[in-house]
Amino acid sequence: MLEARTAGPITRLYLARTAFGRPLYTVNAYLVDGLLIDAGCPATASELVAWCRGRDVRRVVNTHHHEDHAGGDRALQRVLGLPIAAPAKAVSLLARPRRLPLYRRIVWGQPRGVAVEPLGERVDTARYCFQVIPTPGHCPDHVCLFEREQGWLFGGDLFVHERVRYLRSDEDLGEILGSLRLALALRPRLLICSHAGFVEDACGAIARKIAYWEDLAERARTLRRQGFSLPEVTGRLLGSEDLMTRLSRGHFSKANLVRALLEQER
Repeated sequence: MLEARTAGPITRLYLARTAFGRPLYTVNAYLVDGLLIDAGCPATASELVAWCRGRDVRRVVNTHHHEDHAGGDRALQRVLGLPIAAPAKAVSLLARPRRLPLYRRIVWGQPRGVAVEPLGERVDTARYCFQVIPTPGHCPDHVCLFEREQGWLFGGDLFVHERVRYLRSDEDLGEILGSLRLALALRPRLLICSHAGFVEDACGAIARKIAYWEDLAERARTLRRQGFSLPEVTGRLLGSEDLMTRLSRGHFSKANLVRALLEQER
């Protein structure tokens, strides 16, 4: 599935593999002034190539190496000859992608290797200048793109939602919080997220996400001091685990978040 909607100079691309006509999980890519920011997943690569053909798409930048952000790279490069850049730490990961867990292969598809160039400190287009801001935590190679004059922050997977209730087992919560505070210090006017879309109250939304996790951490510490186990704390604060946790075998879970919040105290 690919759907495109344009708001001013930015075109938002909704991308998802579908089952029985319904999207499994949607991710967004963005086109601005000839620059495609992220490339969706392997399952939508052919649709993305078809959409880009004949449009003013001159190059691609990935915010990080994950398959739902860089999965279209290989097709865009081979079919359309587009130059692709990614954070330096992502270059080797994209060249030799690991075999994904089953649930991620089902939702996004398995990426194939692609040779990309390392990003520098900025990305210039004809009209805009984007600073490359390292924002690790979701993964070590994650970056955001900040257009200072416009106040745009293309946030990749840094934000996602104000009240994120899950954490991947390979995410670093402390680094995510540090990256959120860094993003807040930039004072963006518009946050452009790979999942939440256009977030108009950028600073307010980022601040509320930080506050939500800080409050959740304090409540978790209180329950632990009262003698509750990790599963009990998780259940009281966030409810029971759901299907995604079972399908991912715990890679994606509420317990991961609560455990990481408790570890922040240490």
